[in-house]
Amino acid sequence: MKTLLFTLAFALTTPVWAAKHGDMHHGKQSGHDGSTHSFPAVTVGSITLSNFKARASIGQMKNSAAYGQIQIQDGSDRLVSASTPSARRVELHEHINDNGVMRMREVEGGFPVSQDKPLQMKPGGYHIMLIGLYEPLAADTQITLDLQFASGTQTTIEVPVVGMQQMMHH
Repeated sequence: MKTLLFTLAFALTTPVWAAKHGDMHHGKQSGHDGSTHSFPAVTVGSITLSNFKARASIGQMKNSAAYGQIQIQDGSDRLVSASTPSARRVELHEHINDNGVMRMREVEGGFPVSQDKPLQMKPGGYHIMLIGLYEPLAADTQITLDLQFASGTQTTIEVPVVGMQQMMHH
């Protein structure tokens, strides 16, 4: 009888506990595999941020990266820095071809964005490097990312963390 009561109590309280602790995906769109890896477009002033995602950690690696698109309706700006409570340091990076060898390097002065040329951050190109993660990034979670622009515009976004397979297909 005690086992039956425990099982019944567990079955009835688990959905309540999960909802209170974020395990239910309220307000998030699920992908075709059930994961929550969509990022709704966010507009701050004349800047629109879309398709942001961070790569889930690979093994015990202490670094990861975030990607996304930034468009500006009028004129130009620069993404000059980013930060997150999930990592010790955040740098704006690019991949370059150095005599046939692909290398990553920090971009001094940030990434340009203009109404004629939106900023596309993606694997193999511009990206936001997350260095010294405090804990591994798990797929289907989110990280907070603060972005600062040369114009003084600042915004904080919640970026979905996606596994390598979703990273390559979206």
